[in-house]
Amino acid sequence: MRELIKKWTTIAAAAVTVTVIGTEWMSGTPWPLLTLRAGLALGIIVLAGWGAGLVLMRTALRRYYEQWRMAQAESRPRSEP
Repeated sequence: MRELIKKWTTIAAAAVTVTVIGTEWMSGTPWPLLTLRAGLALGIIVLAGWGAGLVLMRTALRRYYEQWRMAQAESRPRSEP
């Protein structure tokens, strides 16, 4: 699943960068400003993908911990009242 997030983040970052460059170039924006805006858009998308990867990893670790905890609870003998 994490590889899927990396793949879609890369695709989204490329699409956003091309879109920003295309729209800024058509409006006649100077090259330094164009590269700054494209880089900023790229950075935002990469950070969003990185955050999604962290959330996914946290969720997977929590699920693993809960399964381990349930297995530990089942293996312990229960005292009778």
